[in-house]
Amino acid sequence: MLLKKIIILLFWLLVVVAALSPFTELEPVKQLDSLEEWQKPSRITALNDADKKKVLQRLAYTQSAPVFSRLPDFNQYTDVTEKKRAFFNYLRPYVKRENARLRSLRAQLLDIQEKKQKRLRISLEEYAFLYSLYDEFRMEVAETDETMLEELLKRVDIIPDTLVLMQAANESAWGTSRFAVEGYNFFGQWCFREGCGLIPNSRLEGQSHEVAKFDNPGASIKSYFYNLNTFHTYEGLRAIRARLRDEGKPVRGEMLAAGLGSYSERGDEYIAEISGMIRFNRKLLEE
Repeated sequence: MLLKKIIILLFWLLVVVAALSPFTELEPVKQLDSLEEWQKPSRITALNDADKKKVLQRLAYTQSAPVFSRLPDFNQYTDVTEKKRAFFNYLRPYVKRENARLRSLRAQLLDIQEKKQKRLRISLEEYAFLYSLYDEFRMEVAETDETMLEELLKRVDIIPDTLVLMQAANESAWGTSRFAVEGYNFFGQWCFREGCGLIPNSRLEGQSHEVAKFDNPGASIKSYFYNLNTFHTYEGLRAIRARLRDEGKPVRGEMLAAGLGSYSERGDEYIAEISGMIRFNRKLLEE
């Protein structure tokens, strides 16, 4: 009899959990230990412990980091379509994680912007969150105003999967380049401190740059997002994205590709190549 009651109780417990699951998934779990050192806020020392935790929750990633797996040997694939699919599937979870955080940060910024426009009170914790983002996205702001907030919103925004994955494929030869294999560098990103990466075979005498080496694919993806969303080189890309937002249009990879003229010495030819790759591989990209 007791066993029967326990079974019935467990059954109804599962029913309740199933019924509530759609609602619990509406609010993502904040990964409080997910921030890199350079993403952690430095202006929260004056806050009490409760507000410090709120700021960290605001800044945190909303998805757990994908389980690490070594880079597959993409040269082993004889079927081109399967090779591309495997490449996309390997990197896509990292791209989605970055974009999920950016959507969360952006939604909070828009809430703060609306409060300021309505002249509603902004809490100390909200200001701490705002200035933490100014720091993370490389903006030197002494006193925030609408212009500074608009500039921050240009930076705190997604980069479509299609653009990220196509640039990764282009720059890393579909994950087979030396820099991808030895350093998880899928985007040809440079660094300038001795020993920070891999020395290119083609580096000219007198040059000191290296190709950055990362511990995992997530770090490479994160660095790529940081570069495009912060450095002045890609102001054009961010301006295109902001215009699409203002016009109520979707942010699409082939549209943002027009802002990559400075990513490669090939300029317009590079833009055309990335845009063409997106169009050609769209079906696989959208799987």
